[in-house]
Amino acid sequence: MGSEADAADGGPAGGDRGDVSEPAHGRDDGYGRLLVERTGGIGGMLLVWEVDIDASSRREDLGRTVAELPWSQAESGAAPPAGADRFAYFIESRYGSVRFGEGQMPQEWQRLIDEVREVTEPQRRRPG
Repeated sequence: MGSEADAADGGPAGGDRGDVSEPAHGRDDGYGRLLVERTGGIGGMLLVWEVDIDASSRREDLGRTVAELPWSQAESGAAPPAGADRFAYFIESRYGSVRFGEGQMPQEWQRLIDEVREVTEPQRRRPG
């Protein structure tokens, strides 16, 4: 997902997916895109939800939610989910990126995923 603009402003384009960067509240140039990947489950299927927040009918609510999440306080590179067929999530925005196992996900991040699932349909992709 990242772009040259993201890289230039310290967004998620540079570095690996374990990086977490500090949110920049009060930006005038929009909220950008949000990516949610879910892996695991039976067959290890990868589902991807991608939202252009600024083009979304729920721009203000979704954008505010994403901007206010504790990106810098979330544990990056969390342990893989415990148990067979559990899901793991990777979430990326201009504010940073985080990983959570299904059972370790804090409630505010689960609410974000629920909101994203209401806004767009997932795409199936091949892992890797």
